[in-house]
Amino acid sequence: MTDKKVPLAQRHAQANYWFNFKRDPSSVEPSPEDIKCELQLQALSDFERLKFDIDYDEFKKQMKPYEDSWVPYLQREGLSNPRQGLCLFGLPGDSCTDSLSLPEARIRTGNKKLHELDFNTPTQLYKDLTCLHELVGYWNPLGRSMLVKTNEGGYFPPHKDHPLLNRSCFRVIAFIGHHVDHEAYEWEMNGRVWRIKQNASYYVDTRKTHRTHSWQNDSIHLIMNVPKTWENVMKLMAVTKNF
Repeated sequence: MTDKKVPLAQRHAQANYWFNFKRDPSSVEPSPEDIKCELQLQALSDFERLKFDIDYDEFKKQMKPYEDSWVPYLQREGLSNPRQGLCLFGLPGDSCTDSLSLPEARIRTGNKKLHELDFNTPTQLYKDLTCLHELVGYWNPLGRSMLVKTNEGGYFPPHKDHPLLNRSCFRVIAFIGHHVDHEAYEWEMNGRVWRIKQNASYYVDTRKTHRTHSWQNDSIHLIMNVPKTWENVMKLMAVTKNF
């Protein structure tokens, strides 16, 4: 039996899982803990509401010194896509404008082997945003985590985030402000637009194909990469809003 030629991934070599398997099978092999964690996470919905809510008035007050600090997020030359970001957990020495994406951090540091869990150092911005500490501190330390703001017309095209069983993190997301519900901001996954509550937090199964679009300015999201350990999965199960 001969191997059939598998076409290269269209958008990024990182997504060519078959190539990675052929090159190094261990790179995609799940551990027993991976399998245990992923099986348990399957008990949750794709968008599972958590008990933590964000005090938006306090958030606005604490963000005031950083109003002019937002930097473009994953901009593409010749493409209009008004998205901005600020780093909360990055590499040692990072400011809030560093390490918003893995590609940027790998280029800046020259280290192509950086992964989500390497970004575990809180920035000064995180220290100043004490209104987030109850939620974020529940799982601290985290992997690469940030604030992302999309303005009118900002979007993320259909994609998956770390869909393999051996992913190192799972995603917890809080949607902050008045322009994050389904009428101002669309998060489509599994053929439906999810009804998001303002200033609420969720476990989101971002392994599955999803896309987003913002119809208004200032749609702010706290994106947390939580290390996928059995302890952290149990902590997640303990704070779902619905038992």
